[in-house]
Amino acid sequence: MGMSLASLVHAQVPPSAGDIQRQIRQDARTPAVAPPPATPPAAPVDRSGPQVTVRGVAIEGAALIPSAELSGRLAPCIGRSMSLGELQAAAQTLVEAYRERGWFARVQLPEQDVSDGIVRIRIVEGRLGRIDLQPASTRANAAYVAGVAGRRLRTGQPYSLAALERGLLLANDLPGIRADGTLRAGREVGTSDLALQVADGPYLSGVLGANNYGNRFTGRVQASANLFLNDLSGYGDRLQFFALRAERLKYLEADQSLPIGHDGLRANVGYSEVHYRLGREFADLDSKGATRRVSAGLDYPLVRGSRRNLWLSLDLGRTREQDQTLGVVLRRRQLNTATVALRGDARDDRDGGGLTSGRVALTLGQADLRLAGGRAQDAASAGIDGGFAYLTLDLRRDQLLAPSLYLRTSLAGHLAFDNLDASQEFALGGPYGVRGYPGNESRGDGGAVLQVELHSLLPWAGVPGLDGYVFVDSGRVRQHHRTWPGWEAADSGRNTYPLYSAGLGVSWTHPSGLTINGVLASPLGSNPGSAIRDRDQDGSGTGPRFWLTLNQAF
Repeated sequence: MGMSLASLVHAQVPPSAGDIQRQIRQDARTPAVAPPPATPPAAPVDRSGPQVTVRGVAIEGAALIPSAELSGRLAPCIGRSMSLGELQAAAQTLVEAYRERGWFARVQLPEQDVSDGIVRIRIVEGRLGRIDLQPASTRANAAYVAGVAGRRLRTGQPYSLAALERGLLLANDLPGIRADGTLRAGREVGTSDLALQVADGPYLSGVLGANNYGNRFTGRVQASANLFLNDLSGYGDRLQFFALRAERLKYLEADQSLPIGHDGLRANVGYSEVHYRLGREFADLDSKGATRRVSAGLDYPLVRGSRRNLWLSLDLGRTREQDQTLGVVLRRRQLNTATVALRGDARDDRDGGGLTSGRVALTLGQADLRLAGGRAQDAASAGIDGGFAYLTLDLRRDQLLAPSLYLRTSLAGHLAFDNLDASQEFALGGPYGVRGYPGNESRGDGGAVLQVELHSLLPWAGVPGLDGYVFVDSGRVRQHHRTWPGWEAADSGRNTYPLYSAGLGVSWTHPSGLTINGVLASPLGSNPGSAIRDRDQDGSGTGPRFWLTLNQAF
């Protein structure tokens, strides 16, 4: 019969507790990605009506920017015949001058006699009068929300556009809270009051989902529930529960986050645990395991705006793993980690508009192998016991090519400075990597995956929210940062190798919150990381793979 069952099992790479935890945490934290917003076309300028030959401009009310500088922006208008609509459009360029410096201002063309060709333009520079909290009966602490919205605004001082935008966005970032701000004429001449309306958002929100992203040993089909209890205290806190279930797998996670102060800083604590039992070829070996993780962290918005954002975060975690077979504990480990990360996004109007987002993180940690036999074996091989460090990088660019066509390019990288435990490694395969291969395929201490997708919103299909795409994936893994004598016996003999795949996908989002995404991917070429021809490392046959996920948000 060719290869015996024993040799087939030996050649396969079953997941450990660390592998499973890493894969689930990636699934839980990979959000659905919307297409980039189109850049709205500029409103047409009204050139109808009487014309005025402009011989000069007179700027009134400017204090933050010299009048001469503002007049210089209107120099192209001198000597031209212009309609009222053209004059208003030209005057709006002065608003941009204030915006470029981070200030808010309005421009007016007062009623005037222009028979001499001199056009008067009045500048109304925004100065904060007061924050006027509109009365409302809410679960949220409205005074606290007002403190967040006005954290960087100063009474009597010019409106900083960035500070106003930041405050309102941070107020709306508070879970279970909505804040709407409107500028109104102030009680004092030359001031504007910020009228703030605070309302409650949903107390309970979440996502129910199902997918086939699991592995063949614990069950491919997975069901999940991600539930949020929002604003329990009135100060924008959030309690999150996440649960995932497969045939031989249970994952539970609870997280609590709450704001600190009024400037966007949030603290969080969390706990998660995984319990698994391997099936298929390993069912008779009673292979099972568990992990438990506690974490605490901080998250702070360095930049918060409608077009650019940057967050700094710190996460401290302690993970305990255990794997056993036939009642014998094979692995017992504790890992302590500290991760500092920067993540952000930026929208632009370049070549039709696009969105760039990314995350870079440095993790420092300490691995403690608790079994004496495991330490001895590790000392003669990978040398995981002790300190470790690695960098991770995720970049994505969505570029609009036409009103219903966009290009998405994604790069994920993992650079290790030491040999790593399985829970800290990088894997090429799966629905978020080289999609023609199973999850956890070709894992290692370092690697990178590049994905290129061409999307069409399929307007001809007559189904709003339908997005079809074709893609190519390319990845390369480095199994061990540092090899050791005899390492080839447990691996394919190649420490660094590539994987490729290509395919097509379709996603559909309904206004009710239902999202369906299907992907058909086929590997390109052979799998250099597998010791068995026409088989992947998990023992499944090579060939096209279909990934499906359904999520219902509420």
